[in-house]
Amino acid sequence: MWQEFANTLNELNKDYQALIEIGKKKRTALVLVDMKTVEALLPEEEKLTGHIAQLEKRRQAVLLKLAVTSEKLGPDSRMDDIMGLIPAGKLRMVVQNLYSMLQATVKEAKELSEGNALLIRAAMEAAAFHLNRLGGATVEPAYGKGGEVVSHRKNLDFNA
Repeated sequence: MWQEFANTLNELNKDYQALIEIGKKKRTALVLVDMKTVEALLPEEEKLTGHIAQLEKRRQAVLLKLAVTSEKLGPDSRMDDIMGLIPAGKLRMVVQNLYSMLQATVKEAKELSEGNALLIRAAMEAAAFHLNRLGGATVEPAYGKGGEVVSHRKNLDFNA
C-alpha cells in the first residue's frame, strides 16, 4: 500500500512538472499576445488538470485505506503523522523526497497560474480599452445620477 502511495506521489509530481512547462509556454504566449498558442495549450492543460484530479482522488483513497489499518490516522492527520507510520528505510526516504518535491512543484505551479491570471486580466483590460477607443466610448471623470457617465461617439459606420 505504501508503494502505491509513493507511485501516486511520483505521478502527481510528473503531472505538475508538465503543468509548469505548459504554464511557462502560456506565459510567454500571453506576454507576446499570441492567442493562437494560448488556445492550442488549453486542451493539453485541461487534460493534465483532469489527470491530476484523478491522481488526487487515488491518493485520498490510498490514505483512507491506510487510515483504516491504523488507529493513529484520522481526518485531521498531517503528513508528519503519515510519515511516522511508513516502515523505516528506503521507502520512507523516497516518500519524504517525493512529498517535498510535490510541495515545491505545487507551489511553483500555483505561482505561475496566478501570474498568468494577472496577464490574462491585463490583456482583457487592454482589449476592452482598445474596443472602447475604436467604438468611441469614454467614461466621464464624474459620476452622474445613475452612476458612471459613459458617452459614445459614432466612429464606425456599420451601414458601409
